[in-house]
Amino acid sequence: MKNIRAIAAKDIKASFVTPVAYVVISGFILISGFFFFSLVQRFNSVLRQAALMPTMKPNLNEWVITPYYNTLTIVLIFLIPILSMGAIAEEKQKGTFELLATSPLSVSDIVVGKFFGIVFVAMAMLVISFVFPLVLLIFADPEVMPVIVGFIGVSLFAISFSAIALAASAATHSQIVAAVLSLVSLLLLFVIDAPAAKLDGSLAAFLVYFSPSDHVEKFIKGIVSGTDVVYFVSLVLVGLFATTRVIEAERLR
Repeated sequence: MKNIRAIAAKDIKASFVTPVAYVVISGFILISGFFFFSLVQRFNSVLRQAALMPTMKPNLNEWVITPYYNTLTIVLIFLIPILSMGAIAEEKQKGTFELLATSPLSVSDIVVGKFFGIVFVAMAMLVISFVFPLVLLIFADPEVMPVIVGFIGVSLFAISFSAIALAASAATHSQIVAAVLSLVSLLLLFVIDAPAAKLDGSLAAFLVYFSPSDHVEKFIKGIVSGTDVVYFVSLVLVGLFATTRVIEAERLR
């Protein structure tokens, strides 16, 4: 654990020494804040309409919380590749990765340490963005469970995608290529269930299960399922396994 903490701390410090982390976090908060207040404004308009229609009972979670969390997942698909692109690719580009790969550190220490470095910054973004739903919890009356469980789901989404993006960073010497590779991979994974509507049987069920959008949607609705947790944990393990294999191949060379 000591080696993992040291690698993670080094990467976290490096992220905040350069403007990358500040720019990504600031951009994420600006985008999330813009969408949140736009959704609140739209909900207020619906409330004014509901005052004239007694049968209309708009739900705060349905109009604000659910679309807000869904927006965060889409934004994360584009920002996580930026956070992760330099995790390993930058060290390869600078020539420092060879020293790391041939050091006494185990491959698992390197991979997990790098992974925690990305996750720390991603979670910092999400924790700050949770201020907006927290305002609703304090000053309004939303359903509490979907707010809390939804945040957990979005966090698992970000953590699992960070593992996949880390593997993309390990596969190349170019940060730009790493960012593009991880972005394409995450987008394909996110929309892999699109053909399911035109398919039947086990193939359709497989595509739906393999897509993270369906799993995170259940969390956003306040539903906690062991199947969904296992799915995100599996994505993390697949990403870390792929990264480990790439680094082991580098060591052999």
